[in-house]
Amino acid sequence: MRVIDNQTIGALLSAQAGARGDKPALVDGDGKVRYTFGQLNDGARRVASALLALGAGRGENAAIWAPNMPLYLDVAFGCAKAGVPLVMANTNFRAYELEQVLRQTEAATLFVADGAGRPGEFPEILRELCPELADAPPGRLAAARLPHLRRVVFLGDESRPGMFSWPEFLALAAGAEEARVTACEAAVVAEDVFAILLTSGTTGTPKGAMLTHANFFYVAATVSGCLGVSPGDRLCIPLPFFHAYGFGMVLTALAAGAAVVALDRFRAPELLQAIEGARCSLVFGTPTMYVAALEELARREYDLSSLRGGNTAGAFCPPELAEAVIGRMGAREFGVFFGMTEAYCTINRPDDPPERRVGTIGRAMPGMEVRVVDPRTGLEAPAGTAGELCVRGPAVMKGYYKMPEATAKAIDADGWLHSGDLARADADGYCVVTGRIKDLIIRGGENIFPAEIEEFLFTHPKVAEAQVVGVPCDYYGEDVVAFVRLKDGCTATSLELKRYCRERIAIIKVPAKFFFVDSYPLTASGKVQKFRLRELAARMLAEEADRG
Repeated sequence: MRVIDNQTIGALLSAQAGARGDKPALVDGDGKVRYTFGQLNDGARRVASALLALGAGRGENAAIWAPNMPLYLDVAFGCAKAGVPLVMANTNFRAYELEQVLRQTEAATLFVADGAGRPGEFPEILRELCPELADAPPGRLAAARLPHLRRVVFLGDESRPGMFSWPEFLALAAGAEEARVTACEAAVVAEDVFAILLTSGTTGTPKGAMLTHANFFYVAATVSGCLGVSPGDRLCIPLPFFHAYGFGMVLTALAAGAAVVALDRFRAPELLQAIEGARCSLVFGTPTMYVAALEELARREYDLSSLRGGNTAGAFCPPELAEAVIGRMGAREFGVFFGMTEAYCTINRPDDPPERRVGTIGRAMPGMEVRVVDPRTGLEAPAGTAGELCVRGPAVMKGYYKMPEATAKAIDADGWLHSGDLARADADGYCVVTGRIKDLIIRGGENIFPAEIEEFLFTHPKVAEAQVVGVPCDYYGEDVVAFVRLKDGCTATSLELKRYCRERIAIIKVPAKFFFVDSYPLTASGKVQKFRLRELAARMLAEEADRG
């Protein structure tokens, strides 16, 4: 990526528009070009101009509640140029979560789509929260439950009560002085907040992580460099844009001058069709997405000959799964990447040894520091010893929005972000995640890492996925329970899986109970909500006890 003086997202887009204005930036799954870099930059400038005409600007936040769609990028890059931090709301939110997030982040402008599955669902929820929309002139909302929200822009052509339609919103930019937008963009600095991303909700209430332009500029330049992304590449991104991993990969493409091939939502056939139809060279997704893609690939053939690599993140990836992506999907440079909403951390490079690309989460990204510490003492753990993974460097968030206590708890006085993940690092710096501190199972005084059991269960020929949690136990303190999803057409019994485990792993790691499921409770970004599995296991075990 060509180095630019003002390392902001708006300046990055302007630079690529100048260098590659007529080249594709966003491509449909069938290969049709939706935006060139020049068109994307022009759209972003119109959004910035309309925001300024409305009186929005530095000092207030905007929010977007929408699935992956071209207008999402207009809004995101337009806010970047206008210096307005953008809150990226989860498409799984309903009234309670949306109200909570909009109040917490004090969003003054909301961009809202029609829905993410059912037509009209998002405006319907918004009207429930803001009945005042029915009588409010667009741009002059005064809502009791959302006191900061003044403007709602509907991401569609239709007029909605109290909202600007998209054409009405863009009309505000007509006749605006180009110099005003240029000056506003130039006033944005790298340390300004670019986006407020909500933590995934795997543990409860989301928090708003403030990611600066510098954070994302670093990520875009570094990841594209580590993966060798070039202007000729097409990146298949089935991840939601509101997720740090998803939008980070969009910016990775932007930094390299490559094209994004995005899906409106994940479906395995559409993912494989997009790789085939748009001739994608790199693919990014969560482990659950790859499991579904491999199952679909077993049912039908797809031409994936254009695919050379990519990576996975967002959850634990068994080595066998990574090997299957390399072998069956032909992604020979595929590896594992690790990060969280608050920071990008480690990455595998295409030239890493194959066993490390599938068996580890890689080593620290250039410029980042990674260490493993004993959670009890805070001292660095010896190589090969499990402890809490901590990171420091240019990818670490600025903090949680208006949550100083939570920020201080996450980032210590020396700038180390405490991930809450248990990991071990070898002498060369390659890391292996063994689980979350909160997920650690202590059975009879022995520490048990769920990820190790999940990785083992994946070796059973009938098992498609496995999730392991701890449940309270009077005798041992905690016991091990496994939720297993079998491969299509397979059947198995608890006794069969217990015997498989007892013959191959330590007895303390053998799950006391197996529950067979068709799916797992997931966040919209594809992470398994283990706290819900623990609740489900406790309830099912209690019901079994009541039945005697």
